[in-house]
Amino acid sequence: SSNLLGHTIPPEFGKLADVLDVLDLSDNKLKGSIPSTFQNFEDTSVHLNGNTQLYLHLAPLMLCFRPKFDLVNDSRICPLERSALKVFYESVGGEEWTDNSWWASDYTSHCDWFGVACSDTNNTIELNLRNNGLAGTLSEEIKYLPYLEVLDLSDNDMRGTIPAAIGLLSELTHLRLAYNEFIGSMPTQLRNIPSLELIQFHGNRISGTIPTINWMNEEDSSFIADCGNPSDFEQSLECKDCTMCCNQNGDCYPQVKPAILDIVGADNYAQLTIIWTAFLFCAFGAVVLTVYAFEKYRNFNLPESTIRGSEMIRRDAKYSMSTIGDDSVYKFFLSKCWWGWTIALGTIAVQSWMLFEFVKGAEIDLSNDTSHLVYTWKCPRDDVDCEFKSDLTGQGWMVFVILMLAHLMKDIINGSKLIVLSAKERHDHHTRLRYFFGGSLLSFVTLFALFASTVYNKAIATNNTEIILNSVVILFINDIDELFYEILMITNSSWVEEIMNDAPRPADDEDFIQELKDEIDELREKLQLLEQRFDGEDVDPDEWRKSKRSSGWRNELSRALSVKNGKKGKKRRLRPLQLPNGSERSTSPLRIENGTTSISVYA
Repeated sequence: SSNLLGHTIPPEFGKLADVLDVLDLSDNKLKGSIPSTFQNFEDTSVHLNGNTQLYLHLAPLMLCFRPKFDLVNDSRICPLERSALKVFYESVGGEEWTDNSWWASDYTSHCDWFGVACSDTNNTIELNLRNNGLAGTLSEEIKYLPYLEVLDLSDNDMRGTIPAAIGLLSELTHLRLAYNEFIGSMPTQLRNIPSLELIQFHGNRISGTIPTINWMNEEDSSFIADCGNPSDFEQSLECKDCTMCCNQNGDCYPQVKPAILDIVGADNYAQLTIIWTAFLFCAFGAVVLTVYAFEKYRNFNLPESTIRGSEMIRRDAKYSMSTIGDDSVYKFFLSKCWWGWTIALGTIAVQSWMLFEFVKGAEIDLSNDTSHLVYTWKCPRDDVDCEFKSDLTGQGWMVFVILMLAHLMKDIINGSKLIVLSAKERHDHHTRLRYFFGGSLLSFVTLFALFASTVYNKAIATNNTEIILNSVVILFINDIDELFYEILMITNSSWVEEIMNDAPRPADDEDFIQELKDEIDELREKLQLLEQRFDGEDVDPDEWRKSKRSSGWRNELSRALSVKNGKKGKKRRLRPLQLPNGSERSTSPLRIENGTTSISVYA
């Protein structure tokens, strides 16, 4: 040392490795690069400090691993990151890589090695060796790359556990270890990385729970792990923060709450069903109150007899029966029989239970192995972005809408009309309650079928054919009330008729004819009273008839003065009206028809 030696170091010094304990060439003027033969000094203390010209060149790579080399910690000739990458290279079978250009070269800067990118200050900021044939374990030496921002070792054959030292890479933003054979649990030290934007661990055999990680990206492909089902393990990987979960088949699905749940503040479709049900019945109640208020206002000055007219009540009874369905057990809601109500409510319960099973199957709970959810995303090995792979198009949803409208719209409208009918003043309270329950439950089951079909198809339909098939199955549930009614009719039709005996129903033809006859008798009595008022008075018949018309008697007589039964073909003509002067008056008949009954009115 300190001998003013100049020029380059002779490589032949390396041949003295077996005989020298110390080689001290410090504080001289040596220049050039250190010979690669100095790597042979494994047990020899090598001193080259003070030769400033040597600092201009990197030392041979392996010399930087000799603990007795006095410049081993000098980053000018032995960069720590180069040594760390050398260890990494050896731990993952670097000699067998697909491309290992310049790796482990004695004098080449690590910034020139394949897959390595450095900053202007020669700090390693990216290590991208995706699909490069890496096989082995990830070394703890990775912690000596403190400026690393991107680490992509995906699509290789790396094994073992993910080292906790990776949590020391505080500058890391992209961490992609997907499609390897990593096992064990995820190190909790990952939470120490403050600015992660991309985290992808899928395609491994990691188990347990991924800790809460600070990541700065909410995109679908930003945080991916094997937290889906079916899983390679009895209990799938738990990852609450993941944006995308993949299963053992390589299919993936975003772990994001559907927008409709966020809007209404529900955690899942089960809660949404409860909210949906409460909203519907509140809406039904609001409709009844609105119509009732309107009816009150419109009928404010009308007499009670006009509001509760028998003909309108009879018409409503007929309409309610045809609306709720004459071939459905729902019509039992119009009866007073508690057995009928039990059957109708039981049918509603069965339908609701079946439909709710489809709602539960549509839950987007990726950790739940019982969910029917179809994973429709693929996260390719050669791209950081996942792709949506469903063949379901807007045309399929259009067919779905048409199918739903064609099958359900009738029941929705009829149920709504029955709800409106329950608000009419002309009915007693019990009848109005029956109308309300019948219309509300008919509308509820129909709308629930629409809801269940929509969320279920959203979850599992992957093409246009599937959405139609799924919808047909759910719509079949909506027809169970009619199937149950057919069973009851086949089993005991007389019992069904007995249930409906006290239900609001239209009068038959004979009852209708009898009512008309009673009205005719009443009108005759009124005419006799009117005639008595003119007894003994000299009244012009034409004036008398004119006054009668103006007083509305002809309108009352138009109800019926002659009855013809369309079934029997008989016609009975009543006696002509006797006017005060003894003359008879008969005009052309007015004809009124009701089903098979026709009325001819003579005045």
